[in-house]
Amino acid sequence: MVGALAAVIVCVTAGPAVHAEPLTPLTPGELQYLDQLRKVFAIKHDPAAFRSDGELLTRGRFVCDKRAVGQVGSDATFQSPAIIQLALIYLCP
Repeated sequence: MVGALAAVIVCVTAGPAVHAEPLTPLTPGELQYLDQLRKVFAIKHDPAAFRSDGELLTRGRFVCDKRAVGQVGSDATFQSPAIIQLALIYLCP
């Protein structure tokens, strides 16, 4: 039992170091997107309101990526209409 525990500790401590991407401040468009989205979610009681800012930004960028290839709407993106509309206004170039 002690040997197995020692092997696990050695494997965990011998792992390679992982570097995270540097944090960058949000752009004004991203801030407006999140602010407006939180306001809409508060009124609409959308369950997506409990998502983190990072996930909401990822979903918004996904909408922009889909629009770039000509796919727009909730059927193409599987996102709520609020995320789609606000992403198209504030995030998509």
